[in-house]
Amino acid sequence: MRWLWIEKTKPDRPWASLEIPVHSNTTAMFAILIVTTVGSGQNTLFWTDHWLHGCCLEDIAPNVFKCVPLKLRKKRSVYEALQNNSWVADIIGALGWHGLAEYLELWDTLNNWHLNTTDDVHQWKFETSGIISTRSAYRNLFVGSVSFEPWKRLWKSWAPSKCKTFIWLAIRNRCWTADRLQKRGLPHPVRCPLCDQPDETIQHLLTSCVFARQFWFSVLQPLNLAHLMPSRTISSFAEWWRRSWKKIPKQLKKGFNSMCILGAWTLWKHRNACVFDGVSPNLQQALHNYKDEFQLWQFSGAKGLAALVSGRALTQT
Repeated sequence: MRWLWIEKTKPDRPWASLEIPVHSNTTAMFAILIVTTVGSGQNTLFWTDHWLHGCCLEDIAPNVFKCVPLKLRKKRSVYEALQNNSWVADIIGALGWHGLAEYLELWDTLNNWHLNTTDDVHQWKFETSGIISTRSAYRNLFVGSVSFEPWKRLWKSWAPSKCKTFIWLAIRNRCWTADRLQKRGLPHPVRCPLCDQPDETIQHLLTSCVFARQFWFSVLQPLNLAHLMPSRTISSFAEWWRRSWKKIPKQLKKGFNSMCILGAWTLWKHRNACVFDGVSPNLQQALHNYKDEFQLWQFSGAKGLAALVSGRALTQT
């Protein structure tokens, strides 16, 4: 998008006339976010730029715009178009009743338009300076996208990729637990495989399940973090993780993130063993698996876990 900006604001550059490969979505976004104040009209495109009362002609006269060949839309400047009303010659084909009404209205508007000798001014809408910035361009490209609040705690933490992917799926409620299987008419556990009480969901499985709460208490107690154990009312793993993370000293946050990922991964694997291998829920076995994996993660480079263990005295309340 920055190349489009430089091409628009600095047409004297030697490469300005070259065809720069730009994705159509980027070009469309750029056209929307640029507002032009016309001076001489030599550096403003007549058909596609937003120069007429802050709008482009496609918005003002869509039926007329459709009758203009693509080649002319990309090249015709305001200066050229207003010379002897040469923009009329760009229209090819029948306009129809709606197009004719738009044409007459456009004729009246442009007939009173006068150019001057000053340069055209192009302004970026979302900066007070009127100059494009990479940050504002990036943000506008992702307007309307689905946000993922814990992205930094997840993707910046030390953990195997498969564990991070599982946590991402769990937070998005995309794991194949009983609730999702039931919606699709597939075989599913009638009750939670770990506590045999409520219906199984991934959020219940990782936080509010009695088995999960006992597991988290056993994991957190040696670190003097038992007060962070999920409560019965917590309905979201991501929410519990966020609240607990805020109460952890800064130097231990990385280790705490890795621990949360490992704990959730251990619960999920134990659940799968109960469902697919017929294993009975066993808290001691789950904790044994967690401790073994904890040590392997440390040996593999999870320095934050070692810091969490050595810094447990800092977390006392």
